[in-house]
Amino acid sequence: MKKIIFLLSFLMFFTACGQQKKYVSYTVKKGETIKSIAKEYDMKTKDLLRLNPDVSRKPAPNTVIIVPNKKKKTEVKTSSEKGKTHTVKRKETLYSIAKKYNVTVEDLMKVNSLAGNELSVGRVIKIPEIKNETVEVIEDAAEEDLSGFDIHTVEKGDTVFNLTRRFNISEEELKALNPQLKTDGLKLGMVLKVGEKTEEVPMNLFVDEITDKPLKIVLMLPYKLNSTSDYEAQFKKKNSLLNIVTDFHSGVLMAIDSLRKQGMNVDLKVVDTQNKQSKIASEINSSNYDDVDAVIGPLFLKNARYVSKELSNIPVIAPMYSKNQSSVSGDDLVKVAPNKELLEEKLINHLLENYSGEKVVITGDASPSTRNKISKLSSRLRDLDSLKDITIIKPENGYIDREKFTKVIDTLGMKNWVIHVGNDNITTNDVVNNLGVISEEKAKIQLFSFQFGNHFSNVSNNQLERLNFTYPSAEYNDELSEVTKRFNRKYRSKYYRIPSQYAIKGFDVTYDALLRLSNYDSFNEGARAGISQRLGSKFDYKKRIFGSTENNGVFLIQFQEGLVLKNIE
Repeated sequence: MKKIIFLLSFLMFFTACGQQKKYVSYTVKKGETIKSIAKEYDMKTKDLLRLNPDVSRKPAPNTVIIVPNKKKKTEVKTSSEKGKTHTVKRKETLYSIAKKYNVTVEDLMKVNSLAGNELSVGRVIKIPEIKNETVEVIEDAAEEDLSGFDIHTVEKGDTVFNLTRRFNISEEELKALNPQLKTDGLKLGMVLKVGEKTEEVPMNLFVDEITDKPLKIVLMLPYKLNSTSDYEAQFKKKNSLLNIVTDFHSGVLMAIDSLRKQGMNVDLKVVDTQNKQSKIASEINSSNYDDVDAVIGPLFLKNARYVSKELSNIPVIAPMYSKNQSSVSGDDLVKVAPNKELLEEKLINHLLENYSGEKVVITGDASPSTRNKISKLSSRLRDLDSLKDITIIKPENGYIDREKFTKVIDTLGMKNWVIHVGNDNITTNDVVNNLGVISEEKAKIQLFSFQFGNHFSNVSNNQLERLNFTYPSAEYNDELSEVTKRFNRKYRSKYYRIPSQYAIKGFDVTYDALLRLSNYDSFNEGARAGISQRLGSKFDYKKRIFGSTENNGVFLIQFQEGLVLKNIE
């Protein structure tokens, strides 16, 4: 219903502005707001916001918005009356006055004998006389309409490779969207399409509804079992891969059992891939997959990609993250784990949107990859108009001395943001321990990181709580919620242990996929139906132009009082 209302209001706005008016993209500059841009285009702020419902009133620099296309204007007469004067108002400068009267700053200074910007409020200055002249003004008349795409303006340091990683797009896709790359190469300031724009409507949530549509699901997992093995005996072996597989399988069974009890008709077939493509090929060639609605698995992405190539028009849902997944794609492949670049973007966007004058300190180890990330992070943060300075602290002789922090951390009431980059254990310990001993009464400090990995394993959680440690994550399980408690009780009563993260993943992936399949004709249609959040995963699917359906669902987690982890976005 909200989508319908939005579309109607959108169409009404277009009608009000005139059928012939064309709409084009506009890149927000430093200091500009929606209000100032609306004034520039002679329209109301609310109308510009209606055109750009996913943009805040104070968008970050380089944000691309949609604006009415100004018509081409030619032969504009400009003149200034002889003896005309101007009384200086608050916040006016020589530049703004010169622009207002279509004169140069140099001429303005010359006729008023000014050596510099010696303006004071109330001062009367002369406006220099200029002769009538014809000026040709062309404003965005030939600009391409980019409203259907996500846009990026090429910055210093950008390469085709890092753009493909940052925007989760292949080089082939990038060049197909931007043919000029093939002829001109990558140039500073070039405006690139980096993907199809997805409409972000607040509360566009997927609505759960059970139908009686029969579903046939194949679960492919690498048990590495031979034909005579007893499953129960195999489950008891202390094999880490097997533990992951059996835990995931148990979560799948929990999801199907829950949906069946609610009236869903699900047929499940389990296939042991033995982690061999030869075994997978044999299974596909010897079985009929014509009536299969989806394949969950195989566990390893390369095998899932193989299955998606062999079984056309059947969604193959790859549940686990792979470090190579940015380069692995396929029309019928569904990647559940978000790319790492999405996690980094989640944190950076949070910082850009919530900055309010904090002292910014970036820390990290001395590795080349960390130095590169620090450089890119600094560049992004420097777009903030009110950010005066960024302090970067790196280790010397293998560690970071406490004195480096005491010199830069503000103790006069300003909040401090410390952003830790990299995954070196020693550097991470130094950062957390040195910040943790600074008195809370003297300094307000919040710690951020791109990930909460093994490099935090030797760090006190109490210190992280004290620093309100905040990080992006593809997984978040609210242990205090009633839904989680109820699931844990049911799982424990069936399997006599608490569910692992892999059991929760198996439940989430299966439960969400079956609901989308049950309510729509295809998985891709169901994937576009909205965002959903299950026990530990968020599903926000986006179909790449030439490739996979990928999950963009990311949480932003914060340590809060009582060692409680909360999703803050």
